[in-house]
Amino acid sequence: MITLSIAGLLTAYVLLAVLLLSLNLYSSFSWPVKAAGILLVFLFYLVSYFSFPPLLGWPTADKLPERFRLLAAHVQEPDKVAGTEGEIYLWITDMSTGKHAKVPRAYKLPFSTELHRKVVEAKTKLNKKLPQLGELIDEGQRVDEVKDNTQGGQASINIEFFDMPDPLFPEK
Repeated sequence: MITLSIAGLLTAYVLLAVLLLSLNLYSSFSWPVKAAGILLVFLFYLVSYFSFPPLLGWPTADKLPERFRLLAAHVQEPDKVAGTEGEIYLWITDMSTGKHAKVPRAYKLPFSTELHRKVVEAKTKLNKKLPQLGELIDEGQRVDEVKDNTQGGQASINIEFFDMPDPLFPEK
C-alpha cells in the first residue's frame, strides 16, 4: 500500500484547486455556481487540515476507556515562566471490552498533582516489569483541593492503577 506524505496530499489539493479555477474561467456556469464550487473546495481544505492530526498519531483528548492497560506514560509539568499548562500523556490499550489484542492509543490528559503522583507510581512499576491496569473511577471531572492561592484548583480525572493479575493458563 502506498502512503502519501502530507506534502503529497497538499500538492494534490493545490492541483485540484488550479483545475477548479481553470474550469471556472472557461465554463458557461453562472458566477454563483462557480463561487459555490470555490467555497466548497475551500471548506474541504479546512476539513482535511483539521482531520490530519488524528491520522498522524497525535494523542487524542477523547474520553479514556473505563479499563485499560498502561503501556507507557509521560508527564509534562506546568511551567509558570513559559506560561504552559502541564499535560499527561498515556499510551494505553482498551481492556473494557475484555479483548486483550487491541491496538494501542495515545491519550492527552490535563495535568493535576494527584494524577501526576499516580502516573509516576505506575511508571515505576512498569519499569520493574509489573504490568499496570488502569480504571477510570469517576467519568466526570472534579476539582482538587486548592494547594496554593495562585492555582485556584485544577480539573482532574480520577484514575486508579493496579498491578495486572497474572493470566490464567489452562492445565495441560
